[in-house]
Amino acid sequence: MKTIISIAFIGLCCLNSLNAQDSIQTKDNNQKIKIFRIWVSLKSDPYKIKGVLYEVKDSSVFVSNSLVIQDYSVDKYEVTKLHIADIETIKIRRKNRIGNGVLIGSLTGFVVGGIVGLVDGDDPPGTLLRLDAEDKAIMMGVPLAVIGAGIGALFGSSKITIPINGSMDNYNRNKEKLRTYSINKN
Repeated sequence: MKTIISIAFIGLCCLNSLNAQDSIQTKDNNQKIKIFRIWVSLKSDPYKIKGVLYEVKDSSVFVSNSLVIQDYSVDKYEVTKLHIADIETIKIRRKNRIGNGVLIGSLTGFVVGGIVGLVDGDDPPGTLLRLDAEDKAIMMGVPLAVIGAGIGALFGSSKITIPINGSMDNYNRNKEKLRTYSINKN
């Protein structure tokens, strides 16, 4: 019992520090920067532009090449300008979302499996394979942690898709939404 509680407590303490390096204060306007990864499908080219949505303008977007948050406080990044007429779709996902989903899913699965094993209790004397509640908790917690990790990865890998199709109308409808994901919100 003490083992399960100790592992669950350590895991919950780790959850608190997951976002430790996920945002940083800017030097200009004291605003926190959050990194969102972006995949831009272009109409003419068969490949995608990958990076970070840096800035949203009236007829274009700027995509940065740096995923390191400290680079934005020391101006150590390059941007690519993409005109709206060239953009097919924009897909967005928060940086480290898959890893966080795996961690949260596996911890949740382990804790749920541990609780089920503990509630089931000790096997009665005289059974062929006699297990106590702690052994059952670990035996149920580990497989459910693996299942939870898979489910967490599945949810964490989802992306927000914004169709532009080269249309200024589609872009203008989604411009404010895109601006919330950009680093430079001006």
